[in-house]
Amino acid sequence: MGALGHFLEREGIPTVGISLVREHTETIRPPRALWVTFELGRPFGIPDDGPFQRRVLEAALALFAHTDGPLIADYPEHIDEEADLTGWACPINLAPTQTGSLTAEIDRLAVWYDRAVSTRARTTVGVSGLDMPTAGRLIDAALAGPLPEAQPLKQAIDDLKAFYLEAASAFPDPGSARTRKAWLWSETALATALLALQPRLAASADPGHRILGNLTLIPATERHRLTVAL
Repeated sequence: MGALGHFLEREGIPTVGISLVREHTETIRPPRALWVTFELGRPFGIPDDGPFQRRVLEAALALFAHTDGPLIADYPEHIDEEADLTGWACPINLAPTQTGSLTAEIDRLAVWYDRAVSTRARTTVGVSGLDMPTAGRLIDAALAGPLPEAQPLKQAIDDLKAFYLEAASAFPDPGSARTRKAWLWSETALATALLALQPRLAASADPGHRILGNLTLIPATERHRLTVAL
């Protein structure tokens, strides 16, 4: 949204945004942004607290008085640790998606993954040496054309699975490890792509592809989905 703000400003439309991840905002440097310390999915703070949310909105709108941006203003209020944060949140929509949307889905998950890494100070992503959009494009290429070598493909897939699960752990309602795995295999474009890729790998003349397709690509607990996918 910060990048979109630059475009709109060039067209003469003033913009202001609310920042939940300061590092991203400092990189994009939007014309005006109000940085808040609230958790992801809560850009206006405490659910159902109208006066609190109104103060956040008024602070954001007050930034329109500044014309000397880029500007990042710090919102002074913090949420008490004992505040009730249950209720409506604003997570991204990751309902089942259409083929070809894997890269867009990865992009939408990046902010959640960054928050998870920031909180835990660790990640299991990195074995492939690829950034996640590139890993996603490798899978798209495998679906559309010749299969890449088995080992780099396996490593890219392993990284993407870890990326998705770590990102989901930072959702406003992260659920459990079990529900996050169920989400990955039932509601994401990644799962759709991997289920479509499995028969191509299984039918390949390359032994590495067959091992990946028949043994390691799809967990045993999720192989029942192959019948549906095919």
